[in-house]
Amino acid sequence: MDKIDRIVFAAGGTGGHIYPAIAIADELLKLNSNIEIRFIGAKGRIEEKIIPMNGYKLETIEITGFKRSFNFKNIISAIKIFKALKDSKKILKEFAPQIVYGTGGFVSGPVLKAAQKLKILNVIEEGNYYPGVTVKLISPKADKVILNFEGTKKYLKRTDNTEFMSYPVRENMKKYPKADAVLEFGFNSDKKILFVFGGSQGAKSINNALLKCFKNLINSGIQIIWQTGEEDFEKIISATSGNIGLKVFKYINKIDMAYSACDLVLCRSGISTIMELALFGIAAVFVPYPFASENHQEKNAAAVAEKNGAVLLPDKYLNEKLESSILNLINDENKLSLMRANISKMADKKAASKIAKMLIELVNSRKN
Repeated sequence: MDKIDRIVFAAGGTGGHIYPAIAIADELLKLNSNIEIRFIGAKGRIEEKIIPMNGYKLETIEITGFKRSFNFKNIISAIKIFKALKDSKKILKEFAPQIVYGTGGFVSGPVLKAAQKLKILNVIEEGNYYPGVTVKLISPKADKVILNFEGTKKYLKRTDNTEFMSYPVRENMKKYPKADAVLEFGFNSDKKILFVFGGSQGAKSINNALLKCFKNLINSGIQIIWQTGEEDFEKIISATSGNIGLKVFKYINKIDMAYSACDLVLCRSGISTIMELALFGIAAVFVPYPFASENHQEKNAAAVAEKNGAVLLPDKYLNEKLESSILNLINDENKLSLMRANISKMADKKAASKIAKMLIELVNSRKN
């Protein structure tokens, strides 16, 4: 197998766009230790911290996403796009990559458009069920479009360049023996464990709804690992102090330990979260973030729920149905087992490696 010598990744804005790109870059590095890798991200976003921390060089462009409703900021965003396209062309001309890979999101747009104008091989990946604006705009002229859900295909104008591959999960995730993970939290291994989180920043509606019913859940014999996020931490610590069977954290660094300990998860339905749960084979109650662009979180959750891999609980019904949803599911081992088996089908530990090899094949086909 020939190799790739130079590649650019356009990835940024959220961890869900960054970590899959890093996972693929890591695999390419294993195949060619001399490969030159550049990341292009947005100025002032979390990629400025995450990408260098993972050992990769980052160049930034000034770019922001569009608001869904009319907003003066959209005019500023449009002006930035023209400059970002110009800056992306400059970076690509200087670095001269053989291929450019984008993980969707607004950062990918100008970089991949620049690659297309410069006739550089380009690939875009869409992890969500419903494709974002960038993917819809870039995919018709992309050399390859990688999709995580088969149903995504129906939203694209061009489909002959699509391929289905599992969305890569960050490689540092580790499955621990359940008994060891339960012990890590000081819990009883004979009782069910619910893990609640809303991403690193928490989810206010989930936190507020759980505050109203956590005592009933604990009294029903359920133990709770609760990642609140920074904003709600003090309020929740104060309201829950003295309750045995409950562990409250601002943020859990070793989220894989919590995954390994729990029987059920209550969380949002961003694609990175879904794919992590698939990798660990965990049943979940998904509460999609109602203000996500194109309502993509609800579409993600619905796609998993339709295959009996999770339960979808809309945010607006949280207060009314949260307690019963958890109790009905966590005590039904047959349902839990079915959901675990079904969500596990979405996972592929080798996804990043398979995508890396596919990129090499694309470059080789261009050479020939």
